[in-house]
Amino acid sequence: MTQMHAGLICTLLLIGTMAGMFGCMSAARCRRYFAFALCLGLTALDAALLVAPLSSPPGALSPAPWTASALLLVALGIWISRKLFLASRRQISPVSIKESSDHLPCALCFAWENGQPCLKNYIMDELSHLLTGEALLNANAFWETIAHEPIVTLSNGQTWSFERTRMALSGQSVYQITGTNITEEARLQRELEKDNLRLKTMNLRLRQYGQEVQELTREKEILRAKTRVHDEIGHVLLQTRQFLSGARGDAESICAEWRQNTHLLLGKYADEKPVDTFEQLSRAARAIGVTIERNGVFPEDGTENAHLIESAAHECLTNLVRHANGTRLEIFGEATANGWEIRYLNDGDVPSQPIVEGSGLSSLRAQVEAAGGAMAVEHAPRFRLTLILPQERREAE
Repeated sequence: MTQMHAGLICTLLLIGTMAGMFGCMSAARCRRYFAFALCLGLTALDAALLVAPLSSPPGALSPAPWTASALLLVALGIWISRKLFLASRRQISPVSIKESSDHLPCALCFAWENGQPCLKNYIMDELSHLLTGEALLNANAFWETIAHEPIVTLSNGQTWSFERTRMALSGQSVYQITGTNITEEARLQRELEKDNLRLKTMNLRLRQYGQEVQELTREKEILRAKTRVHDEIGHVLLQTRQFLSGARGDAESICAEWRQNTHLLLGKYADEKPVDTFEQLSRAARAIGVTIERNGVFPEDGTENAHLIESAAHECLTNLVRHANGTRLEIFGEATANGWEIRYLNDGDVPSQPIVEGSGLSSLRAQVEAAGGAMAVEHAPRFRLTLILPQERREAE
């Protein structure tokens, strides 16, 4: 046997020895004592045969039988080791329980009553390092560290929830500490709290808005009542002045108008029955010698635009009698793409200078602009008041 053959045989026998040792480990793991004895015997046989090529002089041994024996022992050792390894993988053992716990997505630790861990996985050890700076050697000390705040957010952004449960095992107390990764739940909880805060802020703003709407509605009703009182008192004053000057009118109708205005001042505007405001305005105008004529199309009765048009007619009628000495008021209505255009013309004296808006016109302008419209007053070549109003908005009842 040459040195090359001796080296090859030694290599094969060494491989067989290692395979036998691995088989012994697998047999001990799955507690197969006969297989353990067989693998131990193969290991001893390989080790014994390994001594012969090393101690014999070159040429003393025949290469063919030794080579065949070494190959046979190696193949047998590898086959038995493989079978035992696969069997150990399919059998539950303390090692397999530890491996399974290490692969759990949660942190897990079982400890005796004195705090000594009897089983813990890698995640629990890692969390112990992050929370306490050391490995989990005492479960009681670890729990005392986190008991006051069992939900912990780590520096890496993860959030963990810990829980401890007492169990009985063979008459002894065992404590189970589990940690669950609730990072996603914590994120959703934070988003929910932000949404609740936004909703709370929005509800507060809506309540404030509702209060402001009520206040504006009240002010609007007060302004409407003041405007109507202003118009009605203005008309009856004009009738009274016409009667006292001897131009037209009679004492009975004027007294009736004063009584009606007195009831208006003492009563509630909201409780009044709906009336045809334009017809009422026309009757009041005829009583003081003025004719009102409407031409074109106008917004539907009951809308805010209709109320603004009647308020403007009241103001134009009052100013016509008091300042222009006219007898005719013309109202032209036109529907536009964005709303309405209403023009007021009269046959009174042409103003000699720009018109200074008093309380009546100023109040009318405020109402029109509050409704989203615009008002223009011209004095040349003749008096003209123009209202630009948006689309109708039905007033809330």
